[in-house]
Amino acid sequence: FALANRESLGRDLPLAEAHVRAAFGSAALQNEDWLVGNTDIGRHQYNDCLILYMAIDQQAPADQLAVSPVKPVQRTDETMCGALRAYAFGDHAAGRTGLFYHQYIHGHTMLARYLLPLASIEQIRTGYHLTQSLLVLAGILVAMLALARGRRPTESLVWLIVFLALSRWFGLESYGQSLSHAPSDAIILVYLLFLAFASARGGLGRRASLIAASLFGAATAIFEFLTGGIPLGLAIIIGGLPFALRDAPPREIAEQVIEALSAFCAAIATCMALKLLLALSVFGLESFRESAAQLGVRLGMGEQQPDLGAVKLAKSLVKGLNSLAAGMHVLAGAMLATAIGFGAWSARLLLASGDPTLRARALHLLLSNLAIVAMLGLLWQHTAIHAWFMDRVFVWTIASGFALFAMAILHRRHLA
Repeated sequence: FALANRESLGRDLPLAEAHVRAAFGSAALQNEDWLVGNTDIGRHQYNDCLILYMAIDQQAPADQLAVSPVKPVQRTDETMCGALRAYAFGDHAAGRTGLFYHQYIHGHTMLARYLLPLASIEQIRTGYHLTQSLLVLAGILVAMLALARGRRPTESLVWLIVFLALSRWFGLESYGQSLSHAPSDAIILVYLLFLAFASARGGLGRRASLIAASLFGAATAIFEFLTGGIPLGLAIIIGGLPFALRDAPPREIAEQVIEALSAFCAAIATCMALKLLLALSVFGLESFRESAAQLGVRLGMGEQQPDLGAVKLAKSLVKGLNSLAAGMHVLAGAMLATAIGFGAWSARLLLASGDPTLRARALHLLLSNLAIVAMLGLLWQHTAIHAWFMDRVFVWTIASGFALFAMAILHRRHLA
């Protein structure tokens, strides 16, 4: 990745900056950092402008930028997008800190460096949005074709529910064009599509599931910006992978899921460890101190805002539900509550059944949601402040709740 990152530097930087300036001229970029309800250029402009700034600010030595980009900050009474505008139009002191952003691998920034000389901001966003739309559509079609051909009907029905949930309750209209969210979300959608396709083909074997989970973990780490990729990835492997594996006894399925989950986590840990070692070798011990301090903040350690606590976290999670579907806060909340309520009823029915496979799958889906809750709770400070996009991970709760309901109804019909 460091080599690829280095190759992304110096790629017609004047044209890249010209595309940023043109975006401000056409209002594809604006001075505001957050555009609530905007489904045209997206809600999360802060991260877009942050990534674009880091992409075009290449004043530091290439050996350093290949490891970490320079981290900009906005000046007093200035937005991040305002700082980007000033920098792109010649004020190269705007947002300059001399600090490097070591906390992530920054695949988003590397990708932006490659794309900016080739396409306008509007074209990049359109490409991101179209890619995710096609991935979701492909997942729906794969599941429907499998159902039409009678291939693993229960599994195919679950995958259809998953992709239908993603088509409406993943906030793609507000985040699908984001330079920050889109690459990470696309990784998730590609993995889900792979699972659905493998399921329709008869299921994954142990080796294939391990390799896929490892690649999924590595890609997640490269493009992770704490926007929900890790908790959603954990949930998908715990709850979704059992429906993509070859038919086997529940115990064997559980073992394969644990192995894949371990591979996913190991890949993430390895990528982050390699990034840390690179930063240490290039920047010294201070890079580790800064990353550790920021992790402590995300975990809620140290001095916190006076109003940041359990009540704030709960309020933020409720308010953030409109990230699932812009402008439909009540419906999103009602859909989540419906999925939880009927999912719990269905899980109780399935767990009480005499079918070991149904019981195991219900348990996997329940545990997958516990993984989401655990991760959001672990990073509770980050969750409380950023619930307005972290809530998007609850799309899995909606999908798994309706999947449990479908399985329960099929089970009752079978008994009848």
